[in-house]
Amino acid sequence: MPTLLDFSAGVATGAGGSTLSGGQIVDAVTSGIPMLTKANPGASCDLPFANRGNIGYRILPNQNCILSVSGGNVGELQSMRVLIQQPYGGNCEITWPDNVIWPDGAAFVDSRIGAVCCVEIMWDAASRYYGRLIFG
Repeated sequence: MPTLLDFSAGVATGAGGSTLSGGQIVDAVTSGIPMLTKANPGASCDLPFANRGNIGYRILPNQNCILSVSGGNVGELQSMRVLIQQPYGGNCEITWPDNVIWPDGAAFVDSRIGAVCCVEIMWDAASRYYGRLIFG
């Protein structure tokens, strides 16, 4: 039977300067993309890119909402998934930020009760955000 290595006492420093223990390294490698829920964000909602890696947001609006996108590490290609689900009453209009380039046109967000829309926004590692509809 193969022997498993115990990295719990070791540490490593990444390119970004962050230090992780062996246990944290294992958790980081085996975990998925973090998904943060923004319930009832109000009239505006900022969606910052993660400090490192990718991120996801679940937005549960309760009124019309203007989204903004910020962050992104120079030299690191990053992506963000945004899942929007309309509330029981529906009719929440979503406005995408002006700083996102939509090669196929801005994603349409259905405002019917319970409708779900999912988009991906990519940071190009330099200065621009690009968006695309995944489904909805």
